[in-house]
Amino acid sequence: MDNMDLKEMLDEIDRALMENLAAEIGFPSFEKLENSSECIYDEYHVTYLSDGRWVWWNPQKYKREDPVYFDNKEAIIEFICDFLKLDDNQLYQLKKGLSEVPQMRKCFYCEHEFDPTQIAYGEVEDHQKKYCSTECAMEAIMGEIKDDF
Repeated sequence: MDNMDLKEMLDEIDRALMENLAAEIGFPSFEKLENSSECIYDEYHVTYLSDGRWVWWNPQKYKREDPVYFDNKEAIIEFICDFLKLDDNQLYQLKKGLSEVPQMRKCFYCEHEFDPTQIAYGEVEDHQKKYCSTECAMEAIMGEIKDDF
């Protein structure tokens, strides 16, 4: 019985750590962070943030290593190339892969990062994808209506 409680407690701690990782990077949940990121190698992920920075992170090593932020794509490419000791062909594949990683947006309402390619509001213009969810969009609209009264 004590082993079950300990295992359950450790699982809860791991879940809390993953949620903390997501919050540190700017996402509302670990699931959304993971879905908005690309796995590069052996649990190492990259995410292209709304402010133009790139972040390198690993959920398995988060207990010991913080996410690493880079100001631009060239800097993260250089880091990954050195870290993984890539040859010319692998470097080419990395550059090609990173060019396909979508840049996140910051929700106008909750200010969380989100992947605009994963949002489905129906047929809307690209510039209208200001919110991470229909809930945030509705809350923003309701706030504007309340402000008008």
